[in-house]
Amino acid sequence: MLDVQKVREQFPITRQRFRVLGQAEPKPLIYLDHGASTHPPTPVLETYKNFLESSYANVHRGRHYLSEMATDRFEHVSDDIFRFIRGSRSANTIILCSNTTQAIDLCAHVMAHRAGVTLVSLMEHHSNDLPHRARGKVVHFGVKEDGTLDVEDLERKLREHRVKLVAVTGASNVTGYLPDVHGIARMAHAHGAKILLDGAQLLAHAPVDLRPDDDPGHIDFFAGAGHKAYAPFGSSFLFGPTAILDEAPPYIPSGGTVVYVTEDEAYYKKSPDRHEGGTPNIAGAVALAAALRFLEEAGMEAVRAHERALVEQAMHGLGRIDGVKILGHPDPARRIGALSLTIDGVPHELAASILNREAAIAVRNGCFCAHPYLHRLLGLTDTTELRNRLVAGEEVDLPGAVRPSFGIFNDEAEVDELLRMLRLIRDRAWVGEYGDIPGAAACKEL
Repeated sequence: MLDVQKVREQFPITRQRFRVLGQAEPKPLIYLDHGASTHPPTPVLETYKNFLESSYANVHRGRHYLSEMATDRFEHVSDDIFRFIRGSRSANTIILCSNTTQAIDLCAHVMAHRAGVTLVSLMEHHSNDLPHRARGKVVHFGVKEDGTLDVEDLERKLREHRVKLVAVTGASNVTGYLPDVHGIARMAHAHGAKILLDGAQLLAHAPVDLRPDDDPGHIDFFAGAGHKAYAPFGSSFLFGPTAILDEAPPYIPSGGTVVYVTEDEAYYKKSPDRHEGGTPNIAGAVALAAALRFLEEAGMEAVRAHERALVEQAMHGLGRIDGVKILGHPDPARRIGALSLTIDGVPHELAASILNREAAIAVRNGCFCAHPYLHRLLGLTDTTELRNRLVAGEEVDLPGAVRPSFGIFNDEAEVDELLRMLRLIRDRAWVGEYGDIPGAAACKEL
């Protein structure tokens, strides 16, 4: 069982205070935006700082002590990643990148020369859709009204098309929904396709097991990022089959990717060096490894149980507030610690601003870089006019939602405060004036 108070003590951000409307004393920050970025705990911050102070040097380029120390620490980062995601080392490689988007784009790059289409779910963050569109033909498979994947549509399109890759999220950044990724992997493999799992939302919130390569449900490619797993910004990775990574041209040809260069030709290294062009974020990679070790020590089963309990508490409370609608599947067991909601008659931007300015509650609002999915959840069947106005350059308030997302250091009292404030917003009982937000004044008069 997770000792939440002990965990909170390791996160300096939990001591942050802000002045809010209607209160004389600063109020403790309630950070419920873990779906966007997570804060590093003290052990990770210390690892990061220690590297910068005592081991700062470039890797693979020097015979002096600092370079050797930096290289040794950098090259062992993959050990922590392989262990954390339970990935098979025998035929796979970890490529270190700067963010999840780049890791997914690297996957699209190495698969681009292969024949076939990429199947992308309509649940995806744009980062697991647009890179594939830029490098080849994409076919989408659908979602149901409750926000779950339409597996029958996936099966049908696997039969109808020559598919090389199925791209799907490990956990939705909008609803927190957890697809049956190993079931999807079995379907993809049965049709000769590979599977890419966008693990950005999954990595720090539930146990990950990519399974051995001889398991029909194994995951071929997995992308994850440090800033969503309690590490600093700027570090990520792609797990993938070494043979596929090595048969593709280097992602960014550069000095560190080559064996030898002549005036006319270049001979490239094997992976991971083949695709790690330029000086990497060495300190960030070292901190990412430290963050994964921190999560291992906490226990991912315990983290998952803790966050699930918070989601259950939140969904139970929200279900008792008339006028508040939770988007997506109603079963909290099928979610990570994220949920999106709407409040009747209250714009999402206004609701998020009230939570911030009157209670120091940090949430995300908007479309969460997943327009097709969110619009389906909101019941928007025809967005032609909205699209045309936006493309024409008009200022348009995009339909959206409010997303609280929980993490390892959140507790029940913070969920209670969120519920209290949402009731207050539903009742139009906020104290501030929000003239900077369109429609705020008219909204309170309703």
